[in-house]
Amino acid sequence: MMATLARVMTTPQPSRLTISASPDERTLAAVGTIDSHTAQELLDQLNELGTGADATLDLGAVEFIDSSGLRTIVTSHQQFEADDARLLLKDPSESVKRLLEITGLLDHLHIV
Repeated sequence: MMATLARVMTTPQPSRLTISASPDERTLAAVGTIDSHTAQELLDQLNELGTGADATLDLGAVEFIDSSGLRTIVTSHQQFEADDARLLLKDPSESVKRLLEITGLLDHLHIV
């Protein structure tokens, strides 16, 4: 029994992230997990939007985010700011909001 439990606990679960774009193409909705396995995918999608105008990242359906995901958001935020635009974080889930609170970023990012 213990060997089975140990194997289950150490078997990595695949990270799942779905990113969809709105018809206006300036809003991305992230669903699932933003971690070291999926953060680059999110960054690529944000980079495709370009930073010439405000964009929205809907985080309401993000179940988990780690430091890699946070780095992606902060990096994108800085890129938008450098181009006099904003990355708006829409409806962050409780797990996202908690990470932003813990890191002191809640008041520095554009939350809508």
